[in-house]
Amino acid sequence: MSVDDKIINAINLLNSLLGKNRVISDQTSMLIYSRDIFMPGYLDLREGKIQNLPWAACFPENIEEVAKVVGRAQENRIPLIAFGAGSGVLGGTVPVTGGIMVDLKRMHQIRNINPTNLTVEVEAGVMGEDLERALNETGFTLGHFPSSIYCSTVGGWLSTRSAGQLSSKYGKIEDLVISLEGVLADGSVFHTRKTPRSATGPDLDQILVGSEGTLGIITSALLAISRLPEKKFSRGFRFEDVPSGMEAMRTLTQKELVPAALRLYDPVDTGFNRQKLSGPESGCLLIAVYQGANNEQAELKARLGFMRIKEMGGKDLGEEPGEKWYEHRYAVSYQQSKILSQPNTLLDTIEVSVIWKDALELYQKVIPGIGKVGLAMAHFSHAWREGVCVYFSILVSDPDPEILRQKHLQAWQAAMEPCLTIGASISHHHGIGRFRSEWLKKELGVGHELLQKLKSELDPAGIFNPEKLGFSAKNE
Repeated sequence: MSVDDKIINAINLLNSLLGKNRVISDQTSMLIYSRDIFMPGYLDLREGKIQNLPWAACFPENIEEVAKVVGRAQENRIPLIAFGAGSGVLGGTVPVTGGIMVDLKRMHQIRNINPTNLTVEVEAGVMGEDLERALNETGFTLGHFPSSIYCSTVGGWLSTRSAGQLSSKYGKIEDLVISLEGVLADGSVFHTRKTPRSATGPDLDQILVGSEGTLGIITSALLAISRLPEKKFSRGFRFEDVPSGMEAMRTLTQKELVPAALRLYDPVDTGFNRQKLSGPESGCLLIAVYQGANNEQAELKARLGFMRIKEMGGKDLGEEPGEKWYEHRYAVSYQQSKILSQPNTLLDTIEVSVIWKDALELYQKVIPGIGKVGLAMAHFSHAWREGVCVYFSILVSDPDPEILRQKHLQAWQAAMEPCLTIGASISHHHGIGRFRSEWLKKELGVGHELLQKLKSELDPAGIFNPEKLGFSAKNE
């Protein structure tokens, strides 16, 4: 069967299942679905390249319709890519083998907010901002604030193991998951138990969280929520250098004085943000923000935490840097778009996870490596008791698009290879998509072989999001 015949059959199949008003296949729409915010994709866009087009997109409204689409796609060996809002940065939803985009945004119900259990049951297509506003109106918060909150969905968060800017207090998205429902490759519907803890074998929720739509399509989740904080306490501090600032971060996380947000900017990133955040003229800026549902407890913790930071050598810069960061904390994506509008330039970010013992060594190896091909800066955020996320920002330029691509890849290699050598993880919260696949195989080793076997068992025809997470295009 020719590709054209496959496309016609797929569209006819969707029309019969959902109706023509919930199926689109025009070229303009397919171009929009053909890419996410993966940086080299901007080069294709600038050059007018059209590739990786899906055949069609459909809009199911409930889990039964998702199951029908999946079941019939399985029978006809049609690739399916679950789609949220397209804010991924690693090609995670790019339809490399054509197929159907299963756009879940019409599954946007917040089914239940339970104040007794402190849970919310929410469908995968709900936008992050809409969920948070609904929770706030009832006195609660999810506590999950990724920079993409205005343009990402709950399903997208779950598929990539997303982190919010206040993760040190509330945890990452995998820490908030209590149960999931969704559809497997044979069209069967699954519901995991709505219990806080279990010892009934491996955790199926955590197998699916982070699988980027390769093992199943998540359609809804039960998530833990918290009471809305009464007040926040923000401060900025100056540290002489990265080692001293990092040591202050480690000390706070290991002395039960963990702020909701704790971010250390290296000297270059401090300079880049100096005006925006009222940062110091030199050295490193540390931002600390405390908040809590109990005002007295939060204030006491903040007072002790700020005192400890000063004891560790931090110069108190007052509330303004912390308040400015909090006010503008979602602006980074829009600032990147301004830079990317400039010709001959790519701006990208690389977030990795590392234990405290190795964090400084990793930073000191990656920054010079990236510096050989472009501008490099970093901040340390998502601080944990055991370690920290190092968030590198890179800027590469060249008038030749192919050389620009090479520089971008070299910058990534300068970050990924030290991670693999030192024993850090190549991703903290952006996921893998297609771009990081080969490095993922190296990090997981035999673990990736186990995942491939699981993929082959759950999805033998390989219809779910082909060629992502390093999975082979065809499963034997």
